[in-house]
Amino acid sequence: MSSGKKIFFENLDSIRFFAAMMVFFQHAVKPTFENLDLLQNTQFLKFLNVICDGGTGVSVFFVLSGFLITYLIISEIKITGRLGLINFYIRRFLRIWPLYILIVCFSFLLYPGLKDFLGVNKPLCSNIWYHLVFISNFDIINVREVCYELQALTQSVTWSVSVEEQFYLFWPLIFLLPKKLWLYIISFLVIFSLYFRYNHQEDFTIMYFHTFSVLIDLTVGALLAHIVIYSDRIKKYFENSNTLSHALLFIITFLVLFFGTEIIFGAYNKTFERLITSILFALIIGSQSFTKNKSILCLGNIKFADKWGKKTYGIYLLHPIAISIIDISFRLLGFFKYKDSFLPHISATILMYILTLGLCWISYHYFEKHFLKMKSKYQKIKSHTILEIKKVNA
Repeated sequence: MSSGKKIFFENLDSIRFFAAMMVFFQHAVKPTFENLDLLQNTQFLKFLNVICDGGTGVSVFFVLSGFLITYLIISEIKITGRLGLINFYIRRFLRIWPLYILIVCFSFLLYPGLKDFLGVNKPLCSNIWYHLVFISNFDIINVREVCYELQALTQSVTWSVSVEEQFYLFWPLIFLLPKKLWLYIISFLVIFSLYFRYNHQEDFTIMYFHTFSVLIDLTVGALLAHIVIYSDRIKKYFENSNTLSHALLFIITFLVLFFGTEIIFGAYNKTFERLITSILFALIIGSQSFTKNKSILCLGNIKFADKWGKKTYGIYLLHPIAISIIDISFRLLGFFKYKDSFLPHISATILMYILTLGLCWISYHYFEKHFLKMKSKYQKIKSHTILEIKKVNA
């Protein structure tokens, strides 16, 4: 195995952090504003929906995953001449499985006991086997169709991890095929996902949680990686991105999220809106990853986000536990109606945020890091070798 510094895009950790925060905001921050008169202001409500949209955060994660995994796979093939398939799966196992399984055990073994302790007798409808084999997104679809709301947040948050694991299972197999087919296959999967969304555009649950529906994000990210590696012109565009181009991308993306795309696509908006947002996310990721300019809008300049961005997997999976712990604590202290008033609720939310970061820090340094060190043993690509890709016979 090769040792040394791996491929690293310095601004992407901050993007991960902001995506994770959008998920946290939806689950913890947005509910604190429900009793405020400000929500009578339609524009404020729309703004709140943009910054507290966990679905948008997850979409960013998907585009980012599709980009990074495809970039690493193609880079490894171009440099070493082959893809180490077994090593790829081992790396994914060591990164994803340990904390995920820990969360599943908490959700199905410990959480029910906590509910009994609090005298909450509402049964949960989730099936642990869906979660253990990484198809929990289909468990959520089933729960929402058969027994709506009978699921814990710690269980439901795992759905996107399952989608990514499904993607990781089949995605490297594409790159065992002849190189000339790669772009066609990725493009076909983009179209396939759009066709699937068209056929299910009236079913919110399928559109939000089904693997084929959200595949559009992953494949757009993959297209970005393929295009950047094989198109000098496109890569040069991203390398030349600066403060102005970064600002324009951020503004356009915010406006699209704020106003939506229905005015453009009309009755077909639910089919195509995710394509537009995933393309915008991909452009932001590309410009942040490859810029050679000292843009003040490089998100890596935000040190707090950059630092905690390395721990966003823990933030994403552990924040429901932090929310549950603070909620239970407030109830045990007799504050059963703390959610009815803004100040008590926002106080609880701040504690949820602090506890989320605390649990995340502990998980990263005392649990996940051990597996990440093992993962590095199966990493072949060094960052400096990427500069030599063009010298390798494609």
